[in-house]
Amino acid sequence: MSIREVRSSRGKGKGIPQTLRAFARILSTTSPGELQEMEMEAEQNDGRLARRPLKNVSREIEAHHMLHTEVMHLIQEYDASVKTLRRVNHPSNDEKYAHRNQLAHDLLTGELRVLKSVSSWLTNYCATLSAQIVHSF
Repeated sequence: MSIREVRSSRGKGKGIPQTLRAFARILSTTSPGELQEMEMEAEQNDGRLARRPLKNVSREIEAHHMLHTEVMHLIQEYDASVKTLRRVNHPSNDEKYAHRNQLAHDLLTGELRVLKSVSSWLTNYCATLSAQIVHSF
């Protein structure tokens, strides 16, 4: 599954793909009943599973927190790779190697930027949902 930045549904700011959010919701299910509920909801709407936020806000937060944890692990891995590329000493006479190293560095840096954007979005989304829970009491 690819992780990329997408425009929010309102056209303002950035978000993450609906398929990634749906994937997190499906992975966070704890019973066959929850999956059946998602299936019935999909049949009543556009046929796509877990496209809408979970009715239980705490479970929605849990699903997205799980996704955020995985994204944070990826950020750590990509960041370590970028730092490793910076430390590699390449002979000045090997321009081909230096060019490839720069391409790899640029690619990883771009991926890292996207992952950090996803992390920020997930943090804000979970905070917004948590605030809804607090204000409902």
